[in-house]
Amino acid sequence: MPARSPRAASLLQVYTDPLQHALIAAAVAAPLVPRAGGRVVGTAVAAALVIDVDHAVAARSVRIRDTTALATRPRSHSLLTALGAGGIVAVAAGPLHGWAAFGGLVSHLLHDAGDRAAPTPLLWPFAPARQLGRRWQLAATSVLALGSAAISAATAGGSSASRADGDGAAARPRTA
Repeated sequence: MPARSPRAASLLQVYTDPLQHALIAAAVAAPLVPRAGGRVVGTAVAAALVIDVDHAVAARSVRIRDTTALATRPRSHSLLTALGAGGIVAVAAGPLHGWAAFGGLVSHLLHDAGDRAAPTPLLWPFAPARQLGRRWQLAATSVLALGSAAISAATAGGSSASRADGDGAAARPRTA
């Protein structure tokens, strides 16, 4: 098999990047599906993809070579943006969708901060833009997925606490 040129590898990375962001966001949100339904994955994927509009705004162009030639990724590629978006979505669609939006955005930011391209302002405005590397990306993304699993389990506890017996029948209300 012939070796790929650096240019071909770069183009492959650029054109598969949205798919990578979508798949990682879906994996982070997947543990929420039993509690929130499949639409929660759509929330995470949408958040992970929509954030890259900021590249076109920062580059003042939609041309790939312009959007990928930025010296640093836009400031909206920060945890501050992820917190704000997650909060807005939580108010609009519920806490599980808010977590999915937050998780989808953070997984995107971590993936960007894990590559060797332009530095990511992950901690803006508190720290300068930098890259973390793939090990940090994988570890932190795993923590996000575990967070989704913990949230899903915690919300499941509320529904099982109302069971009267082991066969799944709902408890009757008690009166004084």
